Amino acid sequence: MEGILNVVVPSIVIVLIIHLLRWRSLFRFVLLICLAISSTFFVAFFYCEILKSTCSSDPLVGLGYLIHSILVIVMSFTLEIIRTNLIINLKNKSN
Repeated sequence: MEGILNVVVPSIVIVLIIHLLRWRSLFRFVLLICLAISSTFFVAFFYCEILKSTCSSDPLVGLGYLIHSILVIVMSFTLEIIRTNLIINLKNKSN
């Protein structure tokens, strides 16, 4: 459950930030990728510094950062596509 929250919450925040900025499509996807990569470090900072949980440095931590970034990118793209399709459907129903 904790792992799912570590991916879903940053993804929702990223999609909300992108929605509030209202940038064009190319810039929003570049921003999405940058925010997804940086979210890995925000999550690690949250657990290590704010919650004061155990912070270990071993070779698998780097692999975990990579996997977390990929999962957040995929989840954010999925949420962004769902949000875009929902907006398109709502506009089509109102016309």
